[in-house]
Amino acid sequence: MIVEQKLIKLFTANDNLQAEMIISTLKDNDIPALKEDLGNAGLMNLYGGNSKYGENIYVAENNYAKAKGILSNMGLV
Repeated sequence: MIVEQKLIKLFTANDNLQAEMIISTLKDNDIPALKEDLGNAGLMNLYGGNSKYGENIYVAENNYAKAKGILSNMGLV
């Protein structure tokens, strides 16, 4: 059975590098996450590692509190 989860924006990372660091840390704590490139940074972000507009990171609603705590431990909130 597939259970649908509501996604909540957790954080806006400054660039791809910061977003990947956060997603990796969340994954290490069993929290799936996804990112959304902002603006037209898609390819430049992929090859350059930076995004002019940042990247939103989303987690499932049931993981939000735990994920926010992890960001706090990382000094990001």
